[in-house]
Amino acid sequence: MTSIGTARHFQPKGTPGDVCRDHNRAALATVVAAEARRRGYGPELSDEQIDECAALAGRTTPSETSRAAIRAALRPPLTADDAPETVAAAVFDSLPSHPVRVIGRDGREFFLVPLPATA
Repeated sequence: MTSIGTARHFQPKGTPGDVCRDHNRAALATVVAAEARRRGYGPELSDEQIDECAALAGRTTPSETSRAAIRAALRPPLTADDAPETVAAAVFDSLPSHPVRVIGRDGREFFLVPLPATA
């Protein structure tokens, strides 16, 4: 399994710690949420199910904040049929570290991942 990679490999040297934590949380959430989707779990999954998915993905036990990001990534997906206001709300409410699940026009599923940019 692959992932987006950690902030250490993506963000420039000297990036503030909070920005790096947001990056790493978003990256972790996609990996664990993808495993949860393969197992048929949705946003109501238990802490134990999150831990199971994290372990299967080769990750450590997530923090409570990361669990919230994982659950957010498992919310019902956005589609091309959603109103622009719905899409905007989902995207902007996801910041700074909660991926947004979307279904493309071809039916494939994606995660939009908010990777923080430094100022």
